[in-house]
Amino acid sequence: MEEIGANVTVNTSILCGNNFCKIANYIWIIISPVIFVFGLTGGFLIILVLIRIKFQRSPLMFFIFILTVTDMTILCVGLVRIWILETWNFDIRSLSEASCRLLHFLIYFLMQYSSWILVFATLERFIKCRYIMYKSWVTMKKCIIIVILLFIFLAALNSHYFWTHSFVITENNVSSCNVTPGYETFDDWYIKIDLFILCVIPFCIMLSLDIIIMKSLKAARTFRRSSVAAPQMYSRMKKVDRKLTKMSVITNVYFLVSTLPVSLLFILTVYLDSATEPLFSIFTLCGSIVYTLQYSNYAVNYIFYTIYDKRIRKQLTRLLRIAKPRFRQKGSQYTLRSSSMEMSQSFSNASTNVSIRSISENVR
Repeated sequence: MEEIGANVTVNTSILCGNNFCKIANYIWIIISPVIFVFGLTGGFLIILVLIRIKFQRSPLMFFIFILTVTDMTILCVGLVRIWILETWNFDIRSLSEASCRLLHFLIYFLMQYSSWILVFATLERFIKCRYIMYKSWVTMKKCIIIVILLFIFLAALNSHYFWTHSFVITENNVSSCNVTPGYETFDDWYIKIDLFILCVIPFCIMLSLDIIIMKSLKAARTFRRSSVAAPQMYSRMKKVDRKLTKMSVITNVYFLVSTLPVSLLFILTVYLDSATEPLFSIFTLCGSIVYTLQYSNYAVNYIFYTIYDKRIRKQLTRLLRIAKPRFRQKGSQYTLRSSSMEMSQSFSNASTNVSIRSISENVR
């Protein structure tokens, strides 16, 4: 499957049958279910853990909860559609005008929303690291307001898909979900705007904040080294700082690598005639790779932010232990417990009888 300029969705098995297109088709059919199952399984576990630790009490945990729900929705809306198209040659966008417009809107809106939730999660860490007034500045009420305002703003920004996309008759007299005639130039420009909203601006903000955070942690570590008497305490703090730095670097690098290529590919398709061979085959293979990489980001996004949290790891371990099947001997837990209680009582009675007998013998 290839989305030429993010507008026309084409099944690769129809337009080309060379090795490039076959490889692209196999990538979608095989890797997509793996990403989907992994993302949804991990997402459900993280949501259960966040509920158990009461995420509504922590601004960072609240942002991670919203991020997890958003990323799971992206996998359900975007990845499932592409997998169905490549596997059964059926595009759910073609069901109706409503599905054509709604699915275009949702995929752009949700991806942008996920990126900016990451920005606010990084901003929360930055304020907590740099300013003493953190508790008065960052409250749950303010975080909820920010999430709602961001939702409204991005929804309004992408609302144009409800009239710029519809069923259009192609040259082959086939009706397909495409750009409404007259909005082609606008759509080409919005692809470039989406590049900055989805990737460039969020990455620059997160990178800048993370650099300041790392410098602050380094300065704090130097101060602790001279003030903390116990070397073990200092090494423990240093280990925590390294984990936080590693998490920030991995998150930002993977975010850039997974989101930037897709946007650049969209822009290239505007200036190149990607509907002709051999460019179509090349764009098809490149598209399957960069799209898969992008969706993998939404399957592991929340893992980067939770794997270094001790509380989440502890609760996640408990959940996995509960879900793990345990092999018991025949008989119910009640009978085993009752039999052990009976044995303990018999031992106590026996010891009591022995003690009474010995006392009576001594008296006699």
